[in-house]
Amino acid sequence: MRYAFYLDKPEAQRSVVMLNVALFGKRFRFGTGISIEPQHWNTDQQEPRATDPHRNYNRKRILAIGRTIDETYNALQFENVKGPMDEALFDQFKKRVQASLSSETQKAEGTSGLQNDFAEFADTYTIRSQTGQITSKRPGDATITLYRRVASSLEAWADQSKKKLDYSTLDEKFYTLYCRWLSEERQLVDASISNHINVLKTFLKWARQKGYHDSTAYESFYRGNHRSDAQALSVDEMRQLLHLDLSDSPRLSRVRDHFLLQCFTGMRYGDLVRLEPKHFDDALGIIRYVTQKTDTRCIIPITSPLKKILTSFPSRIFEFTSHVKQNLYLKEVAARAGLDKPTTVAQYRQGTRMETVKPKFELMTTHVARRSYVSASVQFGIPESVISIVTGHSAKGMLQRHYIKLDEVAVRDIVVKAWKQL
Repeated sequence: MRYAFYLDKPEAQRSVVMLNVALFGKRFRFGTGISIEPQHWNTDQQEPRATDPHRNYNRKRILAIGRTIDETYNALQFENVKGPMDEALFDQFKKRVQASLSSETQKAEGTSGLQNDFAEFADTYTIRSQTGQITSKRPGDATITLYRRVASSLEAWADQSKKKLDYSTLDEKFYTLYCRWLSEERQLVDASISNHINVLKTFLKWARQKGYHDSTAYESFYRGNHRSDAQALSVDEMRQLLHLDLSDSPRLSRVRDHFLLQCFTGMRYGDLVRLEPKHFDDALGIIRYVTQKTDTRCIIPITSPLKKILTSFPSRIFEFTSHVKQNLYLKEVAARAGLDKPTTVAQYRQGTRMETVKPKFELMTTHVARRSYVSASVQFGIPESVISIVTGHSAKGMLQRHYIKLDEVAVRDIVVKAWKQL
């Protein structure tokens, strides 16, 4: 058996790559689904040149076709152990190859399967490193939920707008219509739309690497950087919560204590709910854990205000409410603490800044606690290099990355001393 890849029309401006298969004196040929400019095709090597802008995808496609040919031939040889391949087996070989490759071509051209591909993406995608390498770590639950929300919104947009949803239609026109629909129909602000576009670009890049399409239009989709104003509590506001009497409401008291645990540790709520007794080193006065989002090892000193909160949990066993309920109940707690200062909140919608004034308690969420910890730590004079060790944020600059190496005791002493100011 022999097979070869060649250009159907090498003199044309663009040509389809064909495959010719010769077996026992018989031949057949078919298109590979690859379209390429002849200047980017290496005839001798039967593969795209390095100048081909889609070389990775096209080369993977050719290699996959070669594997399909070899595997089909070997399978038929194994099934036909009694004798040589006859004309009937050749016809069977031809049908199997054509069926397999026509299915792959259909998927690569985006004529069907995008929705199934998005579901596969949400179920299997793993985080890439900063250099683009594949890791085995899955995104967090909140991120996977966002993936599925974006997939759902794409289907809703297609149904409502009566547009075909496949890879070939995800172009500049789609981007404009989809973003407008998210803003006007779904009432999303620019920050939320940006998250949708980021997920969509991640999916399309993943799908292209899988060989499901060869479009690059998504690379020009703009992901805006307009973000809503970040909220954090001042040191005085944290004191108000700390000294608030909630003895008449065990539910709100527990919510307040969990929020202050975040304020005094800088932990994300998703990490806080995974806190167990094994994470505590009371002898050394620190908490050790690994973040779920970035897989970063963190060291949290047990400061005097944190120690006071932990007296309510002597077993170090916590019972947390859901993220949604925690955010809801936090507003009740903050209202009772008198955190009603009028606060200006800016959001962007279709690039236009829109400001509203709300009492501060309406803006309370679990992430306010993490920002509050960082803000208070800076106010107390803790260096950013130490704060990043506690919170798991990436080190910045050469000094932090390569020269500043603090042990647990040093971090503990710096942070504990600083937080005595609360």
